[in-house]
Amino acid sequence: MPRKPKRPDLNHCKVSIVKNPRAPFRVWFPREVENGKTRRCFQSFADEEGAWEFAEKKDREVSNHGVRYGDISPEVRRAFDFYRDTAHDLTEAGASVPKFEELVSDALAKLRESFEAQTDRAVTVAEGVADFKDYKRSRVGERQLKNISEKLTRFAQTFGTRESRSITTAEIDQWLTSLRSRRNPAKLPKSPLLGSLSRNHYRAALSAFFSYAAAPSRKWVERNPLADLEPERVETGEPEAYTPKAVAKLMQTALDHKPELVPVLALGMFAGLRVSEALNTDLSKLPDKAGEFRTTGKTGARMAPYTETCAAWIATQPRRTGKAWTQSARAHVDHMQELYALAKVKPINNGARHSFISYRTAETRDVARVADECGNSVSTIKNHYRQLVTSEEAVKFFAIRPETKAENVTQIENGRRTA
Repeated sequence: MPRKPKRPDLNHCKVSIVKNPRAPFRVWFPREVENGKTRRCFQSFADEEGAWEFAEKKDREVSNHGVRYGDISPEVRRAFDFYRDTAHDLTEAGASVPKFEELVSDALAKLRESFEAQTDRAVTVAEGVADFKDYKRSRVGERQLKNISEKLTRFAQTFGTRESRSITTAEIDQWLTSLRSRRNPAKLPKSPLLGSLSRNHYRAALSAFFSYAAAPSRKWVERNPLADLEPERVETGEPEAYTPKAVAKLMQTALDHKPELVPVLALGMFAGLRVSEALNTDLSKLPDKAGEFRTTGKTGARMAPYTETCAAWIATQPRRTGKAWTQSARAHVDHMQELYALAKVKPINNGARHSFISYRTAETRDVARVADECGNSVSTIKNHYRQLVTSEEAVKFFAIRPETKAENVTQIENGRRTA
């Protein structure tokens, strides 16, 4: 029968056997708990050899270095060994190396400072968006502020409760890709996804917000997550113009079924105003007869032409004061979608203004004049509108008149205004 190996005497630890079939060997050892006080703890083992190996090692550590050393984890010891070896090499090279305690203390102090700073600057997306909109209120125009607010409010509906610093580039990219139009006139099961140009507009608004959040005075985020997200390439074709027949159908349908749209349509189609300019035009400032009037848009103030055709359609409306459109810009888009369906005319993006520029250029043969009237560059007119329609079509276009004989409507015949 083999003899049991002789076990060493233990000064600080003890190996005992307990009634546990899975781990019958228990090693007791001292451990520091707080303020220098110790308590006896134990660790169980399934085999005797493992128990004695642990007990001998723990007893030797406590004897050589004290109870506290015995509680130091292996990774801490490896860290100190790395410090000792590296510090020796650096010292030999002539570098001044702080003590291990100083290095650890400084590192933990910086970590605490960074953590507390992040906690103090933990701003949610909803809070940040509200602050950013207040900041922009005195720095941009009403229309631009509304545009920014709509896009950021939609973003906050998804990420509002999240901390701003937790939003990743991948999350923003996925959100942009999944955006769908909020308008669905065809009542499809799902409204169509936004186009690349619309997504770029959202991307620009978000980039402005996160740049504001990343400013040194705020540091709500470490950096702008949009910095790594390039704008999408937008496919743009040549401008299109409505045919005179389509314009006649569109205008007459508006007069018969949606007269509130007539002023905005007439100002875009027959005076060349941008949609935003037409929506905000004060009807009381339009001239009594054909001529010109002052308008203000994104290219500044200019004198726009008030053609006889435009005057004839404006005259069909009893309202002569206030803005040409009294509802919201979104409501205008919805009403226009309904008008296209009623008139059975395929919509053209910015078609009213494109049509005016095209037919006006064909009528006057004066590119510089049309550029000045519409707030465009001469090169843009030459490159995109000069060959779009013929002079004969221009005559038909500007001859379009409302088909109504109401007593309060002023008719224009042969270029002369009659009551």
